[in-house]
Amino acid sequence: MNIKIRKQSGKLEDFNAEMINRAISHAAQGLKDSAQKTAQIATETSLTLYNGMTTTEIDQAVISATVQNIKDDPDFDIIASRLMLKLIYKEVLGDFKDDEDLLKKYRSDFPLYVKNGIEEKLLSEKLNIFDLEELAKNLKPENDALLNYTGISTLKHRYLIKGANQKLRETPQYFFMRLAMAMAENEKEATKMALEFYQKMSALEYIPGGSTNINAGTPSPRLSNCFLMSVDDSIDHIAKTVADVMKLSKATGGIGLAVTRLRASGSPINTNNTFSSGPIPFLHIIDSTIRAISRAGKKMGALCFYMENWHLDFQDFLDLKQNAGDDYRRARTANIAAWISDEFMMRVKADDYWYLFDPKETPDLPDLYGEEFSRRYNEYVELAEAGKMRIFKKMKAKEQFNNMIVSLQGTSHPWLTWKDAINVRALNNNTGTIMSSNLCTEITLPADKDRVAVCNLLSINLSRHLTEDKKIDFEKLKTSVQLGVLQLDNLIDVNEPPIPEANTSDKQSRAIGLGVMGLADLFEKLGFSYDNPGATELADELLE
Repeated sequence: MNIKIRKQSGKLEDFNAEMINRAISHAAQGLKDSAQKTAQIATETSLTLYNGMTTTEIDQAVISATVQNIKDDPDFDIIASRLMLKLIYKEVLGDFKDDEDLLKKYRSDFPLYVKNGIEEKLLSEKLNIFDLEELAKNLKPENDALLNYTGISTLKHRYLIKGANQKLRETPQYFFMRLAMAMAENEKEATKMALEFYQKMSALEYIPGGSTNINAGTPSPRLSNCFLMSVDDSIDHIAKTVADVMKLSKATGGIGLAVTRLRASGSPINTNNTFSSGPIPFLHIIDSTIRAISRAGKKMGALCFYMENWHLDFQDFLDLKQNAGDDYRRARTANIAAWISDEFMMRVKADDYWYLFDPKETPDLPDLYGEEFSRRYNEYVELAEAGKMRIFKKMKAKEQFNNMIVSLQGTSHPWLTWKDAINVRALNNNTGTIMSSNLCTEITLPADKDRVAVCNLLSINLSRHLTEDKKIDFEKLKTSVQLGVLQLDNLIDVNEPPIPEANTSDKQSRAIGLGVMGLADLFEKLGFSYDNPGATELADELLE
């Protein structure tokens, strides 16, 4: 094969197939049929080569050829992971002779990584308080092998710090240590505590949320994942909400936004004797905003609108995710969710009518839930039937529910969320009515025009809490929970949300979300199917 490749210096050289074969062979070491797998990857790579290809493009071609075989044999995932790690090591640590030399450089270069990162303003100056030599000595490069290809690829493209030239500055273990240092910076024994946090994260026993992964240990510690907002029915607050969404999105936050208070289309505007265009055009503006402002340059902004289904414009809200229609009345990026009451579901069950109102005429409904909501809603129904409401719509509850299901089938929206169930079960039901969930529908906190609710996340990996004889290591799990809660509590103290309403809420409520992942992996390792009674009992035991 007579192909010229372009080196990083720009110089053209003859392609050396043997070098590629050696790299693949090294990555396949210790695996079954390694020679056969090496030959297969090399052959498939050769089909994609062309004259003038750069060395970086060749490295990526080898990885791509490997990845396409993962579906047939999980060993190819291991090979792809090793190849990707080698690229990261080369970019961050430079050339190395062998694995022993790599291990030496991995540890010896850590203090330099911190020093240079601070000088380049990539890392916080507060990281200087740690005993960097002690931390370097306790790095575990071997734990990089715990990451599969998807994990390493996600780290590389989203979470590992890059310089202004977009060159990587971190290896996976530097990344975990950066997070640990940031979470321990206010501890009396900061280095000791950082090592405890590091050992948990490095072993993948728990993992923080995405915003923490991106911003911890940097000069801009925007560490919260979830923000819940409520937009008020005034032009000033709508404009402020757009600006706040921009700031929160830039700070990598995912947003849940309650929009029920916005007056309906055709509702009178007293200041100029005209009529409102309704909430939909404003939602389109916010949708465009999150598309324009990426989350720290790593991924597109993300937001979910929440509307109660008694709103007069609820059908237009359902249509936000339709492909056809006026593009200015569509949301191409944001998600939508219906905030549904028990009153509505009882009317569906009874085949009764459902009334839709203008929030301008029913301003107290968003704040009510349960029996109080039902009582007040029925009072508005009586007023409507008596001709005392300026505008309303009347339809079969089943018809609207069917519209939701049809939309859900066609667009995956709206997500169905349950106002009464959430508020009745709220842990702190004296802090206000919960009017929405967050972007991912797992956080439920009250928010209003003066308070942006904040939650900080961490997830315990259940599959990493098994003993060698396949039993749950409850002692390790207990330690993970204790350290995880401490880490999240410390996070709140160093966190700097980008808007004052979020900062005040974060410091006052100190909301944390400690979740779990890896349940399916755990069941697979234990040989449980989902419908196995043992699986149900184990899930109950773990989560209780």
